[in-house]
Amino acid sequence: MARILFAGCGYIGTQLGIQLAAAGHQCFGLRRQCNQLPEAIQGLQADLTDADSLQQLSKNLDYVVVTLTPGNFDAASYQRAYVGGLKNLVGALKKQEQSLSRLFFISSSAVYHQNNGEWVDENSPTEPKGFSGQAMLDAEQVAQQSGFNATCVRFSGIYGRGRLRLLDWAKEGVTCVEQPPHYSNRIHQQDCVGALRHLLEMDMNGQAIESLYLASDPNPASFYDILSWLREQLQQGQADEDKGIEKRLRAGSKRCSSKRLQATGYQFKYPDYRAGFEDLIKEYKGQ
Repeated sequence: MARILFAGCGYIGTQLGIQLAAAGHQCFGLRRQCNQLPEAIQGLQADLTDADSLQQLSKNLDYVVVTLTPGNFDAASYQRAYVGGLKNLVGALKKQEQSLSRLFFISSSAVYHQNNGEWVDENSPTEPKGFSGQAMLDAEQVAQQSGFNATCVRFSGIYGRGRLRLLDWAKEGVTCVEQPPHYSNRIHQQDCVGALRHLLEMDMNGQAIESLYLASDPNPASFYDILSWLREQLQQGQADEDKGIEKRLRAGSKRCSSKRLQATGYQFKYPDYRAGFEDLIKEYKGQ
C-alpha cells in the first residue's frame, strides 16, 4: 500500500484521502491547521509558504498530491502559494531524500488565454493574461522541473457543495447574452476526486500516465443556457435591473476538451451541468 501526502488538504484532498485510506493506503494531510481533518488522514501541521515548517515531512512517501488555495485573490498571494509554496515543498522533499513514484500538482484551465469559443486541450498554447493563470503556469513548470515524475491536472471551474456561484447568480437574476455564446467549463467536486483517484491508481498499477491532463466535464455549455435552465429550476424570474455577467467573469470564452483523460478510461459521474446541479438545486432550495 502507498504512503500519500496531500499538501494543502482542503475539500478535494480530504475526500480523496478518505477514499484512499479506506482502500488501505496511508494518508497524510499537510495543513496550517489540522484539527478538522478526519481520523483517516494523519495531520501534519505546516505552512507551505514557510520552508522551515516543512523539515519534518513523513518519511518514505510514495505520492504527493498538491492542492493549494491562496489566502487572497491577488498576484502576490497566488505567486506565494502556488510558486513559492511548491518550490518550498520540492526543496523539502529533496532535502529529505524522498523517492516519490509521482508528484501530482492541481492546476487550472486559467492558464489558457483563448476567448473566441475555441476548443483547447493539453496541446493548446498557453499565454495567460491574468495573474492567476500565470501563477498556475509558473507552478506547473516547478513541478515538471522538480526532478520527480510529475503530472499536472488542470481543472476547469469547480462546483459542488460550498461552490454554488452559478446558483447564486441565477437567483440574483444575473444574465448573459445568447449570442455570441460565452462558454462555461465546469467539473464537479466529485469528479475532481474521481479523476485524481483514477490517475493515482493507474500509476500504482504500473500503467503509463501523461505529464498533463485537462479535467473538465465533456459538455461545455454557454452561460446563457446554464443560467436560463437554473432560473427555470429555481422558479426564479430574470431581474428587472441590469445584472449582466460580463463584469463577474474571470475567464475567457473557450471550450475545454478532456478527451485525453477520458481515453484513460475515466468516466465522468457528472458529464454535464444538468446532472451536476440536480442534487445541488434540491439542497439550495432548502437553505
